Amino acid sequence: MSRGPKQLATQPAWWIAYGVLCGLAAAGLLLLLAAPRRGQPIQLVQAPTADPAMAAQAQPSRPAPTPLVQPNLPLDLNAATAAELEFLPGIGPSTAMLIVSYREQNGPFQRLEQLLDIPGIGPRTLEGLLPFAYVEPNED
Repeated sequence: MSRGPKQLATQPAWWIAYGVLCGLAAAGLLLLLAAPRRGQPIQLVQAPTADPAMAAQAQPSRPAPTPLVQPNLPLDLNAATAAELEFLPGIGPSTAMLIVSYREQNGPFQRLEQLLDIPGIGPRTLEGLLPFAYVEPNED
């Protein structure tokens, strides 16, 4: 059984192949037209720069972080800020805030052992703090 020209033209596979070939030909033609000619110099476009007036008005999206300066150790627990307390071993940001809150609610520390009243500070943490923290004697 021979196939005539009418049968080949109506089969979907031929239409798909024809579409792919036409697409490839069009893409090749576009690449040929867009490519620079041989022997011609390529012109480079300079990247845009910020306008000095706009740069002066620009605001940073967030404030610059304050540089961390390690405090002089040992620290007086009654005078240290939460940021300074974070430098102590075993004390993170939340525990430092708890120490400051405890001090504000209960008054100055009288002895280091009062740290055991703060959640998250146990005997092992207190033992690690002894060389790095002290309580200034109260002169009342």
